[in-house]
Amino acid sequence: MKTLRQIVPACGGFLRKYALRYDVDGKDVCWEVISFNDLKTEKDLASRLTAVEIIARFEDGDYLLCREFRFAVNDYVWEFPTGMIDGEESPEDAARRELMEETGLEMVRVDRVLPPACYSVGLTDQLIVPVFVTVRGDMRPCREAYEDIAPRKMSVSEIRELLREPRVKITETCMLILSAL
Repeated sequence: MKTLRQIVPACGGFLRKYALRYDVDGKDVCWEVISFNDLKTEKDLASRLTAVEIIARFEDGDYLLCREFRFAVNDYVWEFPTGMIDGEESPEDAARRELMEETGLEMVRVDRVLPPACYSVGLTDQLIVPVFVTVRGDMRPCREAYEDIAPRKMSVSEIRELLREPRVKITETCMLILSAL
């Protein structure tokens, strides 16, 4: 049996690091976790939606992928557009806003919203909402201090070719969804 005994803040900022102190069968065990949430009790863990992942298709059936520089891997990674849910914003509204900010594209409609999913559960308590949408418009890159995003419209055959690259860097969700095409 595992019982959470204490949450100890380790450092703050945009991301917060905590040490979770557990009693595991009478032994004191510590697990480090990163959170966007202010954790004070165990009820705060995975307690709010933090982000959306936008699986976008154009009206002609092609998909939107983004090649984004990710500091944690010091390289560009293929992924779907993602972004934080601000305040009381709905996942659909967050997807619309993030899509415009990161790619310049307009959301035509929301096709499907999946239930929140745990994201990188060995590292964080983040809950991310997959939002499937149809988009249109002219794409533009997003280049800011913390974001370097190049959106790209890709056909299924181009996606299959991308997935054959032996050293392609791609997020897990993106890989799983695209592999099913």
